[in-house]
Amino acid sequence: MKIHNELLELRQKEKRITSEILNKLQQMEDSRGYLDMGYSSLFDYLVRGLNYSEATAYQRQACVRLVKEVPEIKQKIDQGSLTLSAVTTAFKHLRKKSAEEKREVLKSMENKSSREVKALFLEPMKPIKILKTEYADKVYVRLELTHEQNQKLEKLKALKSHKHNVESLLMDLIEKELKLYENSQRKFSELNESKGFGAPRSKNPRQISKRLRNDVLKDASFKCQHPGCDSNHFLQIDHIIPVRRGGDQRRSNLQVLCANHNRWKG
Repeated sequence: MKIHNELLELRQKEKRITSEILNKLQQMEDSRGYLDMGYSSLFDYLVRGLNYSEATAYQRQACVRLVKEVPEIKQKIDQGSLTLSAVTTAFKHLRKKSAEEKREVLKSMENKSSREVKALFLEPMKPIKILKTEYADKVYVRLELTHEQNQKLEKLKALKSHKHNVESLLMDLIEKELKLYENSQRKFSELNESKGFGAPRSKNPRQISKRLRNDVLKDASFKCQHPGCDSNHFLQIDHIIPVRRGGDQRRSNLQVLCANHNRWKG
């Protein structure tokens, strides 16, 4: 598409302009030229002198300060392997790190999305630790719980104490979950055999059962099925032949689209 090629060209120009702006801001910071102009800091100059929003000004300032110690950042931004928002996120966590440590962390951030970059700096939630040792005739499993997790377990033990100890409680929970899964799979198979795969149970073509919805999502690997799109956010079940044109909720007429592509399809 012509407009796509034009946007790609503008995107490259945008990267070059961003790089030039960072170069000039670096010169302004090195010379403290903003002080002669009556601004108290580079941030103040960015906001009042260049009319950036505070959030955007903070991004530029963070990049300028990190570039002082790690000059190659600018090249990475030019190439697109690092973004201003990613560098800003890193800046908050790297202030007290050495230049070498900053390089290592920034390298690990390359070509990652904003969400992935933020995840690098999140304090991980404490999972239940399971240590397992297998022998010929048995398996030893040891759980390590936080105090909060243990409190929840103790509460459940108390509620079920008339029937279970810890061991039987664990097995009961496992058996129930497996039974729910097996029943769900069996009912779905029976439905397919008796009515044909994906045969609609409801006369309302817009009504899609939870079981059928999950099957469609699973087949699509929980990603948008529009050609070239692999988004896994805001997924929706779409009728390939729209309901207004006579399409129903048979399995063969369903696909997964992200919200944007579903709206685009109309």
